[in-house]
Amino acid sequence: MRHENTVRAPSLANSRINTDNRSNLSIGDTLRKAKTNLFFSRCLAGILAVVVITAVFVAFYMGYTGPLFDFVNNAVG
Repeated sequence: MRHENTVRAPSLANSRINTDNRSNLSIGDTLRKAKTNLFFSRCLAGILAVVVITAVFVAFYMGYTGPLFDFVNNAVG
């Protein structure tokens, strides 16, 4: 028989998720922290992708890739 002051906890779920062993964060705080970290990592990945695409475009435009194509062409043919 259940008492009114008891709370049933799911047996398979971990309701105490911690991002830091020294802190006792709630699930909401942990999710907010993870969302912030995800946002910054996605922004960093986006900036890195733009820089790589720009570097490749500049290398083609300035003609720096010509010797590379000549080397590959001579090695294959």
